[in-house]
Amino acid sequence: MTKPINWEALVNDGENYGDSGENLSPQEKIIFESIKDSTVLKIQDSYAFSKKGQVTADHGKELATLIAGFEPAKNIATLILTHNHLGPEGARILTESSVLPKVTYLHLGSNHLGDEGVQFIAQAEIFSEVKTLNLECNGITAEGAKALAASPVFTKLMSLNLVDNRIGDEGALAIANSDSFANLIYLHLGGNRVKSEEAKRALKESTKLTRLETLKVF
Repeated sequence: MTKPINWEALVNDGENYGDSGENLSPQEKIIFESIKDSTVLKIQDSYAFSKKGQVTADHGKELATLIAGFEPAKNIATLILTHNHLGPEGARILTESSVLPKVTYLHLGSNHLGDEGVQFIAQAEIFSEVKTLNLECNGITAEGAKALAASPVFTKLMSLNLVDNRIGDEGALAIANSDSFANLIYLHLGGNRVKSEEAKRALKESTKLTRLETLKVF
């Protein structure tokens, strides 16, 4: 019996990519090479694309479109896309993918998502299995925090990182009173302008966040 070829062997078999090479665009080859063990897709910035002159002003939307329809990504469990200027439109494109599976680890930090992008994510059934969510440095305000807190899909979330956003006291109170975050164990709200003792106390003493073990707010 022929031993099945592993993912790294596929990536390193020249331009073949498991006999798919001739059908892949240069951008798709970069995405293919960014997948590890067939389960982790990690693209931390646009550098790999810029080396081949493939970066445009619409890079974020173009990248989201490529990934959303990229068949080799159908088995990933971890999706890490940071510093790629996805913006709200890129977030929307990802949420409407018919190829991506229901990932359990989602990191979209530093992508200019804003509240609009977060609202798309918070309503996306494709993210209903996410247990770890990182949305740091995305310009999220209280409105975005409210969207997350009311999300019908993040009920399995165990870790939430919102570092260096702007949710303020109002956003913190929304999270403290969330019915969706009953499974949350880790919550990082550092750098979010949470100032009032009321908001900090609400998080620490929340009757909704009963499983919370680690809370970082400053």
